[in-house]
Amino acid sequence: MAENAYLRKSAIGIALVCAITGGTVATATAAFAAPAPAPAASATATPAADNDKGGAGQGPRTPAHPRSSLVAGATKLAPKITRSEAIKRAKSWVGIGLSYNQGGSYKGYRTDCSGYVSMAWNLSDSLATPEFGPEGVTEKISKNELKAGDALLNPKPGNYGHIVLFEKWANSDHSAYWGYEFTGSGVHYREIPYTYFSGYDAGSYYPVRNKSVVDDGPSDPGMTQLTAGDLNADGKKDVVAVKVETGELFLYPGTGKSGLDMLGDRVEIGSGGWNGMKNLTVGDFNGDGKDDLVASKTETGELFLYPGTGKKSLEALGDRVLIGTGGWNGMNNLSAGDFNGDGKADIIASKNETGELFLYPGTANKGLDTLGSRTLIGTGGWNGMNKLAAGDFNKDGKPDLVATKTETGELFLYPGTGKAGLDTLGDRTQIGTGGWNGISDYAAADFTGDGIADLAAVDSDRGETGKLYLYKGNGKGLDGRTEIGTGGW
Repeated sequence: MAENAYLRKSAIGIALVCAITGGTVATATAAFAAPAPAPAASATATPAADNDKGGAGQGPRTPAHPRSSLVAGATKLAPKITRSEAIKRAKSWVGIGLSYNQGGSYKGYRTDCSGYVSMAWNLSDSLATPEFGPEGVTEKISKNELKAGDALLNPKPGNYGHIVLFEKWANSDHSAYWGYEFTGSGVHYREIPYTYFSGYDAGSYYPVRNKSVVDDGPSDPGMTQLTAGDLNADGKKDVVAVKVETGELFLYPGTGKSGLDMLGDRVEIGSGGWNGMKNLTVGDFNGDGKDDLVASKTETGELFLYPGTGKKSLEALGDRVLIGTGGWNGMNNLSAGDFNGDGKADIIASKNETGELFLYPGTANKGLDTLGSRTLIGTGGWNGMNKLAAGDFNKDGKPDLVATKTETGELFLYPGTGKAGLDTLGDRTQIGTGGWNGISDYAAADFTGDGIADLAAVDSDRGETGKLYLYKGNGKGLDGRTEIGTGGW
């Protein structure tokens, strides 16, 4: 393509994108702290002269109509979709002879790079590259978080933007990956250097995730967000969980008995809306001697405290209090315990983007002073762990952490030391070999009353509700499991 013709085409593409996004290109960039879009004549955005790489222009946003069986049920904002489904959809366009045409469509989706990924993610609209972030579809992630169905995004408009669907790493040093992309020469499934091919503005790409992508591991159709504590103030540890379908919050009271009698009949303590909360954890945060519940609001990232009242049913929790403004949807795996030994409940949480682990010390104050300034207690790698839970598993009087390694399904114990900073946790010990990524959720507490923390865990096959099991703590690790809840979990 001649240079002048290329620049004219770029200008048209940029004008179209700006018109349909209401001039929000800069906002999209700021939201991800990514490089600003290049001007039309920027030398950093090299056109793909052979049409084999990079962007080749994008059309305006278009609804995905007419609906076919392939796009049935699509929604604009980050639909729930499994990683394997996204890859399967991407494969459906490979090798069928589609031509790159920013004004064309196939089965309702625009036939260009961003229309292709919009199809793979089952969106209702074919978006353009600057729109995925501002529309709430994607969030920025780190390189080591990339999984099948995520993407590498260059958010620039027109010819200068591009997006590639990530499938898997091509080598052990993660310098290349297998990806799906639609370029001027068609739809490709091929090995691509990270982040993108040299000479094609590789420096402007960064990893993103559809916010509603769902791992292909065990689903969670029954109960979710398990946590444990004495919320009915009877001296026995209870299990608390959210019903996925309705968003109701239930308490399963501890009885002090064993087996299927370990938990009594569940009691509703929160009516609706709890499926919009995550990272539930229990501890006495206001210093009144009663366990409270803490949870983050998924949509806003705010952190709330629901004070325990010691009462029953829907009066078990008082009116919620804001204790953290924004940003908590970037944290995960909240766990409560007195990790610094000052007699106040603290919160431990991992940062999604960096994998760092932080301690938020409890102050026993109220409102936004409930937690003090956070302290780094773990450098990197914690976004490769999931389902953190706190309890005294080695019976030394200090809370420990247990966590599952996502990649291998191994279960590890990180002993609490009572010290500060990077010495808060000691060297980890493996207490479970494989299979723990088949556990959809668990909660830690001393359910048996012997002074040692146990795990209540849901074993859930994909697409089905599961059973609840107790893994009794023995002071060094865990004993064999006992069924304590039949189905529905």
